[in-house]
Amino acid sequence: MDLRTTGHVPRLPDQYPGRPRPSAAQFRFRRGVLGVALLALVVLAGGLLGRPAPAPVPRLVWAFSPTSNTVTVKVTRPAGTSGQLVLAQSRLAVSAGSGQPERWSAAGATVRVPVAPGRQTSLLIRLTGPQSLTQTVTVTAPPPLRLVASRGAVGQWLVDMSSPLRVPSARVLCGTDQVSLAAPAQLALSDGGTACRARLHLTARDGEQASVPVVIPALPRASRPAVDRLYCFASPAGGAVYITIDDGWIPSAHVLAIMRRTHVPVTAFLIQKAARENLGYWRAFAAAGGLIADHTVSHPNLTRLPLRRATAQWAKDRAVLGRWFGQTPDLGRPPYGAFNRKVEVAAARGGLLALAGWSASMSGDTIRTWDGRPLRAGEIVILHWVPGLGGQFAALLAQISALHLHPAPLTLASFTGITSQQRTLSGD
Repeated sequence: MDLRTTGHVPRLPDQYPGRPRPSAAQFRFRRGVLGVALLALVVLAGGLLGRPAPAPVPRLVWAFSPTSNTVTVKVTRPAGTSGQLVLAQSRLAVSAGSGQPERWSAAGATVRVPVAPGRQTSLLIRLTGPQSLTQTVTVTAPPPLRLVASRGAVGQWLVDMSSPLRVPSARVLCGTDQVSLAAPAQLALSDGGTACRARLHLTARDGEQASVPVVIPALPRASRPAVDRLYCFASPAGGAVYITIDDGWIPSAHVLAIMRRTHVPVTAFLIQKAARENLGYWRAFAAAGGLIADHTVSHPNLTRLPLRRATAQWAKDRAVLGRWFGQTPDLGRPPYGAFNRKVEVAAARGGLLALAGWSASMSGDTIRTWDGRPLRAGEIVILHWVPGLGGQFAALLAQISALHLHPAPLTLASFTGITSQQRTLSGD
């Protein structure tokens, strides 16, 4: 059909096939529901726009200072003017456990609470005001830095502390007595030839501080000795015993964890070839206060080698360990305890100043001493870096503590006034 000629416009059908047309009543009902819904939306939007925004929530922050053994607590200021109002209407309270008085402050200030060194302390922090908060913080403070022993050595006075120390600032005591770090937990005070009374202000690596009085007598001066002896015992001063661990083929994460927690001094007599395989571990060992000593390049029986080769075993191990760890060893231990005059001469030519044997070892979790008696002050204990060392080490420390003895770093000064032996007492 041609619409242009007829002028007729077709009408659309009033309803789709199969779908009935709503009645007038249904139409009015639907229109009413829609109106109610629109009205509800308008009311809801108005309520939301008229409701005040929630008050901003402050945040608690805290920090522990091992230098002063205090915990500092404060409240951060929320953003905006409303945040300032919240802070102005709030108070901060901190207590260090039941029975302890609360320390109060305006929320914008800080609260400082002292905690005991060497202990775990739980702090209850409360913020009262428009936005109340309660939080418990647990702080573990490192053990206090304390004096273990002090004694004279050749031309110097040695001070042993309970924890590894930070390098002391360059200074002198009593005019000419230089202060230096002889071992991680040991200071050496050079003797100026006259008696001296002074006070050392020391800081441990963990941040603990101590002020230690020292009395330095006028010690006779002497040159450093050449190696002509081997020691199986060391100074018993202060109930000291000396823990040494040989070889280095199988490092122990358990031993390192205990050292980091307790700061117990340990001397590792390292074979160069063994140490090379786990340099990262040995650097962590040294950082935890461990001492590194010479146990030759490849652990041969030095009594069976020509003097030239025995000297090279000592010298090369000593030089490489010094390059790896930043401190060249002065102390060595002959492999297998094999010892004679040639081994001494080779050690001296290799740059060592003393050789260390041992007087006690571990059999399982039992200490075995050279004479079958209980472990005594001055004894040197030998262990080895083998599987299960962590358990042996923990058992040894428990027995040392039960005997009221104290692990001490094994250094050249440890042999001052001690009689040397002609051979090691036993072992490998």
